[in-house]
Amino acid sequence: MIADLLPRHDLESVPMCGRYRLSRRKEILAEHFDADFFEVDWEPRYNIAPTQSVPVIRRDGNGRMLRGSLMRWGLISAWATDPSTGASTINARAETAATKPSFSEPLRRQRCLIPADAFYKWQRRGKSKQPYCFEIGNGDAFAFAGL
Repeated sequence: MIADLLPRHDLESVPMCGRYRLSRRKEILAEHFDADFFEVDWEPRYNIAPTQSVPVIRRDGNGRMLRGSLMRWGLISAWATDPSTGASTINARAETAATKPSFSEPLRRQRCLIPADAFYKWQRRGKSKQPYCFEIGNGDAFAFAGL
């Protein structure tokens, strides 16, 4: 647990996840999330970074079935003229997403799940950073909420 690694006052200033891992094959994700990953072509990765294509799970057009697809990690606001702005909007805080202009409309209408099996956090130690990898259970798959 991150709470065991960092003093309580440091937890409040820890930035959100900026890298994660998805080391499961699409067949395992399809079974775990009961989703169709048939048309998704991707390889498991151990250091997924913003702006990369990542597998996501969305409802199909009629809302009945979950389907896997690839999307670019980073939210590009509807009014943005430069797609590179997506690199700076990779995370939304649950407590403010509904009130932030960039996130409020996607939160209402464009939700997805982002499968993962670990995420990384860094702790500054002098001039260097120490990475920590966090898993759930025995490295079980889970999902981030996505917009």
